[in-house]
Amino acid sequence: MPHRRVLVVDDEPRILDIVKYFLEQGGYEVEGLTTGEKALAAARKTPFEVAVLDIVLVGDSGYEVASKLKRIKSAENMPVLFMSSKVEMADLFLENYDGRAEFLLKPFKKETLLESVRNLLEGGGREAHRAAARAKKK
Repeated sequence: MPHRRVLVVDDEPRILDIVKYFLEQGGYEVEGLTTGEKALAAARKTPFEVAVLDIVLVGDSGYEVASKLKRIKSAENMPVLFMSSKVEMADLFLENYDGRAEFLLKPFKKETLLESVRNLLEGGGREAHRAAARAKKK
């Protein structure tokens, strides 16, 4: 079975290396980049199954990158794991992002990162929870 491809964007090289290492240890094929611009270029060339985006980036924020990824045909339905050390960012970004997403608070454990990515790949995430809640109300 081929490795599942993950796009990771963080402008802090140390954090980027840690996230890449954890995901590779989990069996994922990872492309790690330091800017949203590079991430968008990579997504136009190669399909990814999930994106892991730091919210606070130099240039476009992770939220802006995620919104731009949705305009790329191969990435329009790609789930996103947003990361930040600012817990107050979680609800702001998850409530306003139109798609499957989760939030990961930095610092995090390897198991937490892998569980979040796995959940998104299996169809979970914030939008999935909202859709289930809407279905229950009917």
